[in-house]
Amino acid sequence: MKIETKMVKTIMDNQSFYLEDFLRVKDAVSKSKAIYKGQPVPYLYIPKIYDEKDVETFKSALSGMMDVIERTIGLYKAEESVRRLFGFEEKLEELILLPHDYEVTVPMGRFDIFYYGPGDYKFCELNADGASAMNEEKELSAIISENAIVNTFESKYDFKVFELFHTWVNALGDIYSSFTQTRGIKLKSKADTVIAIVDFIDKSSSIEFEVFKEAFIEQGYQCIIVDPRNIETVDGKMFSDGIVIDVVYRRLVTKDLMDRYDEIPAFIQGLKAGETCVVGSVKTQIIHTKRFFEVLHTPEFRTYLSPGQLEFIDQHVPFTRPLIEGADFNDYVKSKDDLIIKPVDYYASKGVCAGMDYSEPEWAALLKEKMKEDFIIQSYCPLSLVDNVIYDKEGKLEPCSFKTITGLFVYNGEFAGTYVRAGLNAIISGLHEGYTMSSMVVTEK
Repeated sequence: MKIETKMVKTIMDNQSFYLEDFLRVKDAVSKSKAIYKGQPVPYLYIPKIYDEKDVETFKSALSGMMDVIERTIGLYKAEESVRRLFGFEEKLEELILLPHDYEVTVPMGRFDIFYYGPGDYKFCELNADGASAMNEEKELSAIISENAIVNTFESKYDFKVFELFHTWVNALGDIYSSFTQTRGIKLKSKADTVIAIVDFIDKSSSIEFEVFKEAFIEQGYQCIIVDPRNIETVDGKMFSDGIVIDVVYRRLVTKDLMDRYDEIPAFIQGLKAGETCVVGSVKTQIIHTKRFFEVLHTPEFRTYLSPGQLEFIDQHVPFTRPLIEGADFNDYVKSKDDLIIKPVDYYASKGVCAGMDYSEPEWAALLKEKMKEDFIIQSYCPLSLVDNVIYDKEGKLEPCSFKTITGLFVYNGEFAGTYVRAGLNAIISGLHEGYTMSSMVVTEK
């Protein structure tokens, strides 16, 4: 029996005790910095629990995907035919092809998977540009790790939460060191190194940025939060208010960058000059776009891949193709419950639709509408389920089974932690009545 299921049973056997603690936790979350779109994040009382075998699977999943990513990005740079498969506009392609001058190609990411157990998972999507939600995980885990049900089980288990801020500071420091080595320049001391967290202020996660800023400063760096519209470039170097920027921690999503390209000429100039270390480079868009999975299943592209890479893709990446008019349309309608459509370049689950949420006529109409836009259609992956409790309308705790998706944070190419979302609908996200779960790793005492 899974630990979460044992926890549900324990709660239901002594509901009055745990209901009191549930309400205490609810109050604590409402007063915390676990904020999404200005409101406390919806959350679940019982954490998502993993063990060391799960962590080994996560590390293996990231290793396999990073191998495919490195190969893809290398091919994109080298082969015009591969670049055509992605179809990026000329201005974006120019930025992607710029050298980044450090070893890793995807410095920061959150790779979302449906996780079924050790060795068994499917990738949902890869978030590279502006990967976020570290603060939600931090704040919730600080509260949930002290709740009554975790305390009840601490006699049998050790619970560990992931640290996602200082580990990123260390990873970024290593990336910057790699950059200076490649460029043959002297690495500054931390006290003399200025790190700029860059995003459009009107689009950004301000609380999370402040927590990152604090972590950088605690480890001896100078750190500022900068809107790209306020960056100047002089002699190839980026500046903010006369202060030279040594490292850009780019939280600016590429879609937003390209949509507002003309608003940020000095920032674009700085990217092209290459004198400032930008973590991460715009080439991460190659894997951030939903088209990445489509390309991995394209016969032309697959000829470049090793048997091991092909086996990994076929086992762990859902079959994906462009949503275009063709002979497959009737099959798409009849197989609606096995399919999902996604816009190629949105984020936060905007525009994602699952066939099982529609009748056949509704699904057919939706497909025809979205064929006019830039969408992919994908095999709908089985969802992983977990037991938890929910606060019902009568003020009682009730057991409930939730669908979950596990985000794997990758820092400098390595597994750093998890971010778990849960829901009752076919699509799991804040836009679809989703919940955030604290995640913990347990070991038996």
